[in-house]
Amino acid sequence: MSRKNPENKPCRCTGLALRPAPRAPGRTLNDRVVYEIFDLVRNSGALERLPADDHKRGPKGFPFGTVLIGLILSQYMGKSANIDDAWETLFFALSPGAKALLDVPDIDLDIPDGVAREEIDHIAHQQYAMSKRVYRSWTSMTKRLDPAPHDRRRRLTLSEAKKIRRQWNARANQDTVRNLEAIAQDLILAPVMASYRSGDFARWPGHIAVDDTPVSVWGKAPDYHKDRDSLEITAGTYVKGGTGKRPVQPAGTKAPTNTGTRRGAASKPVTRKTKPAQQETKTPEKKEKKKEFRYAMMAAFPGHGHGDLAGAYPAVCLGMILHTPGTEPGPAALRAIQPAFERGLVKDLFCADRGISQAKARNLHLQLLELGLNSVKHYNDDKVDRQGDFRGMQLVGGEFYCPLMPTPLVTAGTTYINSSTDEERAHALSLILGRKPYQTKVKEYGPAGDQRQHCPALGPHATVTCYRRPQPRPSTIVDLDAPTIRNPAALPAIPKPKRDIGAHPHICTRQSITVPGTVLAKWRQKYPLFTPLWQEAWSGLRSQNEGGNGNLKKSALDSIDNPQLRLPHGRVAQTLLNAVIIFVANLRVIKRFRRDQGIQPRKPSGHDAATDTS
Repeated sequence: MSRKNPENKPCRCTGLALRPAPRAPGRTLNDRVVYEIFDLVRNSGALERLPADDHKRGPKGFPFGTVLIGLILSQYMGKSANIDDAWETLFFALSPGAKALLDVPDIDLDIPDGVAREEIDHIAHQQYAMSKRVYRSWTSMTKRLDPAPHDRRRRLTLSEAKKIRRQWNARANQDTVRNLEAIAQDLILAPVMASYRSGDFARWPGHIAVDDTPVSVWGKAPDYHKDRDSLEITAGTYVKGGTGKRPVQPAGTKAPTNTGTRRGAASKPVTRKTKPAQQETKTPEKKEKKKEFRYAMMAAFPGHGHGDLAGAYPAVCLGMILHTPGTEPGPAALRAIQPAFERGLVKDLFCADRGISQAKARNLHLQLLELGLNSVKHYNDDKVDRQGDFRGMQLVGGEFYCPLMPTPLVTAGTTYINSSTDEERAHALSLILGRKPYQTKVKEYGPAGDQRQHCPALGPHATVTCYRRPQPRPSTIVDLDAPTIRNPAALPAIPKPKRDIGAHPHICTRQSITVPGTVLAKWRQKYPLFTPLWQEAWSGLRSQNEGGNGNLKKSALDSIDNPQLRLPHGRVAQTLLNAVIIFVANLRVIKRFRRDQGIQPRKPSGHDAATDTS
């Protein structure tokens, strides 16, 4: 019994020179699958980004592209993305034609029954030599892609590991890090682009959602008592549930129970109202957030903000960035969607959770503005109402409103998240919808997200009446039960306060105001918070994102949550191996989608370009 054969099943003997001895697969991989994967990897552009494979003295290793395709074939066979399974796949699971395509020597490494001991030793020596060539190529490739090469089999001291982390974040090494990420992105998008060109994403509106998810590693956390860092130097402590603290609630107020989404507000149980003192004593203690030593993977998934399009397109992964937990979530989200955007896949809506949306404007929101993407955001509890102001206009829920909008309408967001019954929630939603007449009007759209807006009480299509904008209104009889025929006399009126300020803001005195797109870009969004359009877009995109993360973790064959499927240490190795697993997962998702939709695969032509090795 061994790790590779835990059930001690009978398998073909292939020699005793290796530890553990290789377990040859009992079947040969179909040439059609090999040619398909070879074409996808070759057309992805990842092979051109690999470094030159100049070898040192000794036996020459395999081409880096051959090792990379061997890892993909091993993962596709359901083995793992480990290098030992990759070399077994290359030498035991391929036909002679497939070996010639991948530049693998056509050597029979099987040991037949009844041969002499000398013949067994000769074949075992060949097994050892071929495996070492594959291992040497993998080590050389990961070392050339690493901005801070070091011995990954020894736990460094904390000071030595800190220097290596600095090299990963140094500006001088950013090109090397970005090249590694580009190789992983090209592999992930290879099957997606082939499916996109085939029309499988015809009904996808181009919306995208990103989220951080923990990725387990085969290694221990740093030992601060013994001054030893982890073998995964750039990994860190991942806190599940986020690190943000809820604001302190005043005495006698209710704790927020509503998530603000349609799904979260659907089946909230009605809580029994008790006295504040009794409520504090009966409230259970908060559970400590679970902390794990992990990598953080910023993954991007397609979604739809509007309409019932579940199952109308493949639920693939569109991008992945492996990084240290808690660091640069905004730039990582941008790098995760950038390759898909450059290929023309992403447009219109971009959704991220509150942890990512809290990034600085220059790190995320301004770049989204330059890409022409509209954000769908959620805010922390202390920002659900008023996020700022500009020339008198107040930004509430991501949109600009009149500075004299009634206070109950301004604080409707807090009322909504604090609601505990259906009646309270319906009342809060009615207040949120009541903000619409006080919203400033967009008069003209300019470049770079600029907007020219004017007061809601100005012009022939005014939605409110204000004492600061006196306009003659003829007296008339108004039918309040027929809103379609209401006239200006029936609009909401802004009364004059008892103590009015001396100088009115610009929005109240000028005909229009130009609002640059960079103003309050961190908080502005396409749909006002908690409105029906926002709830539909937020719940739809977030559910697609969480479902995509769950599929990558719970899949029986291609799971990123099992560290035994990618044992090599180091961020370079983990980035490449996670990309290999997602590549195969995307390929299976696309094939499953085509099978469910009844799409027949294209018949290969008489002369397949993949078979041409010249």
